[in-house]
Amino acid sequence: MAITTRRPFTTHINAGAAAAQRKRELGHIHQGKAALGWSDDDYRYHLRNLTGKTSAAELDATGRAAVLAHMDTLGYTPKASTFKPFDQAAKIKWLWRKIGEAGGLRDATPAALLVFIGRITGKGVADVKFLPVADASKVIEALKSMLDRAKRAQG
Repeated sequence: MAITTRRPFTTHINAGAAAAQRKRELGHIHQGKAALGWSDDDYRYHLRNLTGKTSAAELDATGRAAVLAHMDTLGYTPKASTFKPFDQAAKIKWLWRKIGEAGGLRDATPAALLVFIGRITGKGVADVKFLPVADASKVIEALKSMLDRAKRAQG
């Protein structure tokens, strides 16, 4: 009979995502404070009663969730986020235009961009928006390098 040992389960959290979530939640808390018309004293009173802390910056994820849940019971719901996902196609077109403005291209047309993309990725595409994410990332890095060279050549 073999004896197996189990390692305890550990969660791996992306530090950047956790920091973004914290920032978003703190923003919602401060929006809620304003929307509910709380004075600083009211705000600190609610924080202290809910979490034992007097500043939202001191709150962990559980504390922030408790404060937001309490605000929800009082009628505040956070506004929908205005975050727009990263648009790689727009970034590629913007970089191409900037390289052209810096004098780094002989032909700054959209057709020339598609030829460039084909050379970098080894794939032909009918439009930049059809590029897979990994290929678009390669193109963006190549364009950033080209923009740096064009700017250095300018002066």
